[in-house]
Amino acid sequence: MKAYCQRMRVYFAEMFPIAQHAGLALLAYLAIAYFGRWLHNQGSAIASWYTLLGIWSILGLLLILRLMDELKDEDIDRELFPARPLPSGRVLATDIKTTLAAAILLYLTAHSAAGPAFWTALLLLAYAGLMFKRFFAPELLRKNLIVTLVTHNPIVPAMLAQGFVIFAVEHGLALGGLRWRLIVPFIVMLWLPLLAWEWARKIRSPDEETAYVTYSRLFGYVAATLMTAGIQTIALCIGLYFWWSFALSWIYLVILACAFGLNIWAQSRFILHPKPDTAKLKNYALVFLLSTALAQLLEFARLGAAGGV
Repeated sequence: MKAYCQRMRVYFAEMFPIAQHAGLALLAYLAIAYFGRWLHNQGSAIASWYTLLGIWSILGLLLILRLMDELKDEDIDRELFPARPLPSGRVLATDIKTTLAAAILLYLTAHSAAGPAFWTALLLLAYAGLMFKRFFAPELLRKNLIVTLVTHNPIVPAMLAQGFVIFAVEHGLALGGLRWRLIVPFIVMLWLPLLAWEWARKIRSPDEETAYVTYSRLFGYVAATLMTAGIQTIALCIGLYFWWSFALSWIYLVILACAFGLNIWAQSRFILHPKPDTAKLKNYALVFLLSTALAQLLEFARLGAAGGV
């Protein structure tokens, strides 16, 4: 057990930093919880078992997906990323499998007393299982990065929607009674920055390209960068819609605008000077992701304290 814990400590440090992912899960669920409370005129305290469940629902699923990817991509990582913990032998496949089983068990156990949220959690795990099996078309997905993105990325908005299911269970609301007309664009606004980050992390300068398939290799670094900017622009436009429609504060707008402007600057710099040190677009995309979630959390916590929509 001691050796297992030591090996997994190495794995988490390199492949899944717990503090960073927990922070993302905290931001995302609190944004959902405060928005839901404001939208449905619910004045309950944010500190509750359901809030912990919502945070774990996101963190646990991210962990499950990461561990599944580790096993699914073991052969590819051995060829292209031999220094990673699993291919290098510093972590064993049995360690990953044991941790994956424990994470799935904890994920289901936590949802077991949450009514409909348990069944939607099962659906999320079923979809994750299909991703693990590459939708039973492994050769197609291995050779086509776009097909992989289209089939795998929908689990992110589904994961965010699960947060609203948990919110509904906490407040005794029927799922059909939630204001999905506003919830859906809110989910899309939170999802798109993560999609942009996923896209940005597979953009490299021409000098960095290897056999690993990236979006910059498929479409060219300019088109791939512009796609990242386009995805972020849509998210910003949704934020502007909320800001204008509900007279949100200038702080909300400034947070979104500054994070977006920082990304446009970084993307423009990379397009003009495509070098390894300007290609770190994923770091800027992460700033936009976190800023978008933070803006929702701060604004709707403030509005919730002042009264519902």
